[in-house]
Amino acid sequence: MPADTLQLDSELLTALQSDSQYDYDRELVGGDESLLEWLRRVIIEWLEDNLEIVLDNDVANYILIGLGVVVVLFLAWLYWRVRPRLFMRGEKKDALDYDVQEDTIYGVNFEVNIAKALREKDYRQAVRLVYLQTLLHLQNAGRIDWQPSKTPIQYMRQVNNLAFTTMSHHFIRVRYGNFEATKELFDEMQELQASITHQPSPITQ
Repeated sequence: MPADTLQLDSELLTALQSDSQYDYDRELVGGDESLLEWLRRVIIEWLEDNLEIVLDNDVANYILIGLGVVVVLFLAWLYWRVRPRLFMRGEKKDALDYDVQEDTIYGVNFEVNIAKALREKDYRQAVRLVYLQTLLHLQNAGRIDWQPSKTPIQYMRQVNNLAFTTMSHHFIRVRYGNFEATKELFDEMQELQASITHQPSPITQ
């Protein structure tokens, strides 16, 4: 009576091991694929399945590079929206620091503080205060919706006025870019302020 034993078919076993359909480890842990290789494979398979476009690896690599550039540019733009001052360069890196308290338009006696800054020849502070005083005028006139988190660029879009745009650029350069503030710049800021605040408020619907 022959022994009841199982015989292993080595050829069949080898064939099964080499068949990708039975490579369950690859499905579970991704095999030896890197993240970029996996992403490239996903892109190629998606284009083939949905758009019936057949790509080789080189074209897929270019697509990956393009997507990477888009992501980097988007993140840079997003960061610029949050921290615009990091992207500004000043002409003078050794300029003296001045009061960097949070910019606000409420609870500030602008006339007294501007006069004090002028006596001390602190034109950086004087320029800053004139700009904030202008924002207060615009807020009271209903021409802007002032918020502590808003940037000068957002106010420029709200007002859409050449004089205010020029004034805002001066403020940004002095406030964040370490540009030198002079008596002449302060005088120009006051002239721009006068031309802005004397204009009638826009008619709202």
